Amino acid sequence: MANISNNDLSGRSLIAMVNRTKISTIYDFPYGEYRAQRTFFDELSRVQSSLVNNGKVELGTGETASIDSTGGLLAIQIYMETLETRKESMSGMSKLGLSNEKKLWTLQN
Repeated sequence: MANISNNDLSGRSLIAMVNRTKISTIYDFPYGEYRAQRTFFDELSRVQSSLVNNGKVELGTGETASIDSTGGLLAIQIYMETLETRKESMSGMSKLGLSNEKKLWTLQN
């Protein structure tokens, strides 16, 4: 990030610099919301097709869980709950960032 002196801390130029830096290094907040949803539903689709096709799911750790055993079903359930929690946390952070950005713009006007 660029060095900021006390003279540069004025209104729109600071906001523009922060936004350029944020977008160029990470992503903007609506895109973060999109990525959270897209990642979750892509993985959900992969898990569902694996279950329908062969009854086994490769988890994020590389291990395979089968629907033929209680342990496998439990592992799949925990994996899906973890995916849902990750989606909710990513979505929440994006919404919080967008809310803070709106407040910042309101204060500048």
